[in-house]
Amino acid sequence: MSDPFVIVQEDVTSAFEQAKTLLASWKHLSRKRRSAQDENEYQFVTDEIYSTATSIGTDLNELQETIDIARAAPGDYGLTPAQISERQAFVATGRKALDEMRRTLGQPAASSTRAGGARGGAAGSQTAQSEHHAVEFGSHQGQQQMLMEQQDEHLDAMLDTVRNLHGMAGTINTELDDQAILLDEMGEMVENTQSKLSAARNKVDKFLRDKSNRSVHIILILFVVILVLIMLVIFT
Repeated sequence: MSDPFVIVQEDVTSAFEQAKTLLASWKHLSRKRRSAQDENEYQFVTDEIYSTATSIGTDLNELQETIDIARAAPGDYGLTPAQISERQAFVATGRKALDEMRRTLGQPAASSTRAGGARGGAAGSQTAQSEHHAVEFGSHQGQQQMLMEQQDEHLDAMLDTVRNLHGMAGTINTELDDQAILLDEMGEMVENTQSKLSAARNKVDKFLRDKSNRSVHIILILFVVILVLIMLVIFT
């Protein structure tokens, strides 16, 4: 079974490699006098870097959470203290690299122009763009954190609902078991009553066939009728 930490670690490493390539392109574009096409490419690369940085930050937070959980009981996860320290070092190094990336994006970019006024205007524009992206990056992080908190709240609400449904199902199951027991008891009583009635009816039929015992027959019939009435009163 694959280690989830190793899988995310590989994703983070791959994302840093991608960010490294994007940063090289970003630095090249930020140092040159850009045409309209170059400006579009510069904005695209900048957005891609911020998106990659956000993804890396989320993955590093997840890795830190797994480390905190494993640190409480390393043996349960088959890890040694040395392995946990190694993973912690990876997360710490990744965060340093991520902070360095953010600082690089926040630095004013130098623009080589022919006129001094044009250089100042371009540098100011790039500085404003960098500040804008820095604010946008922070806003994206805040929105992502808010979404994660909302998802946690929804999951907690769903968990409470599932627990309530589980409790209701248990109560219904218990009531059904009790009803089944009562139905079995009633079934036995009905069978016994039917058996007794059948036996009494057979005896009545036997006596009725004997014409020499008419008075006895009448008494028995009255007795059966009274017995039936008593049973009807009892069971109704």
